[in-house]
Amino acid sequence: MSPRAIKIDAALKALPDAAELAPLREALLGMARADQGLGWADAEAYATVDTRLADLAGAEALVPALAERARARVDEVMRHAVAALRGVAASDWEAAARHLVSAGEVEERERRLDQAERYYERALELGRKARNRRAEGLALRRLGRAARARGAWIRAERLYAQGYQVAQAQRDPAGAVVACQGLGNVAVDQGRWDEARGWYLRGLGQCPADPPTAEFVHLANGMSVAERRRNDWESAAEWLSLAAEVARRLDDEGLRGYVENGWGMLELAHGSPARAEAAFRDALARALDPFARVTVTLNLSDALLRQGRLAEAEGAARQAEALALHHRAILDLPEAYRRLGAVAGARRDREGFLFYEQALEICREHHLPPYEAAVTQHQYGAFEAALGDTASGAARLAEARRMYEDAGAGVEAAVAAAELEGLGAGEDDANGRGDR
Repeated sequence: MSPRAIKIDAALKALPDAAELAPLREALLGMARADQGLGWADAEAYATVDTRLADLAGAEALVPALAERARARVDEVMRHAVAALRGVAASDWEAAARHLVSAGEVEERERRLDQAERYYERALELGRKARNRRAEGLALRRLGRAARARGAWIRAERLYAQGYQVAQAQRDPAGAVVACQGLGNVAVDQGRWDEARGWYLRGLGQCPADPPTAEFVHLANGMSVAERRRNDWESAAEWLSLAAEVARRLDDEGLRGYVENGWGMLELAHGSPARAEAAFRDALARALDPFARVTVTLNLSDALLRQGRLAEAEGAARQAEALALHHRAILDLPEAYRRLGAVAGARRDREGFLFYEQALEICREHHLPPYEAAVTQHQYGAFEAALGDTASGAARLAEARRMYEDAGAGVEAAVAAAELEGLGAGEDDANGRGDR
């Protein structure tokens, strides 16, 4: 009798890391279910994606749909490629570049960043031949977005800055606004709040006042983040109020959901987790896209944890895990497991280390941005130190500090260094590998 199911971990390790199989690998993650044959009584409480099962018959049944999705993607990409060739034949370099950017966007939508970047890079070459350089600026901004998705912040910053310069030279205010938002976001990623604030303000200054735009809402929301991290609560609230008003005028429920999530984060920073919970629940009631729902659900888990409602916090983290698996939001899975690890830590449950190990495994297996692994090591080290394992905790904090520094995350590196110093660990402990 042939087996009906396979453990996700074994399945992912058996398949080569080939681009053609990426949809199947993600589909296997999306169909993960609990392994009822696990041997310990409370196994489901510690279940992570590697211990779950994928139904092989279900995987086989998905093949036609996955193949059709791949066929549709290739068809769309090739049509843009042929259109780009027409532009080249007519010496219409701008049109050719824009079609290559569109081809890259198809690949990026499927999270195929390597392929997307190839199209963007060739679009950049062609865009530089055109008299009108707006396509060049567009390609630079798309390359910046892809670099940020990889966690390559220095490269992303350089590309966005070049895209901004081209937009300014070409009197392209819409392109300049997008570049300002990208530069602000990259600065936030690195904890450079004053710089982020400056870019967001510059972008807001180039947004049209009437009619308002979604970009205005995102920039105002970004301003609230920068002001909150600078401990200017009043200014953060003012920007969120402005973003909420524009989102209301646009009658966009998704944008209103983003703003509500911003209110929740502000309330968490204020030390008001109950109010934050209400805001996150309001955000979830809006028409958020699936990836935003994962983020907000994780934030809700944090608000519940801070209220000591551990069972509910665990439930929210599990819901976020399920959403991330279903929608193949791989980048969010480590945070779901870190949240479950935090719940275990609050219970002083040493078995919570399993969640951090799974988060690190996902970072490795799916080549996630190095920053994700750094955050995981940081929280893993704090978890171990809080449970009395000072040596291992110190080693992980030291590794997290190094990884943050390599990623250019200076603020986070300083926080990890302060926590390491607070442990009073010996030099030998801090220099350990921190591997279990």
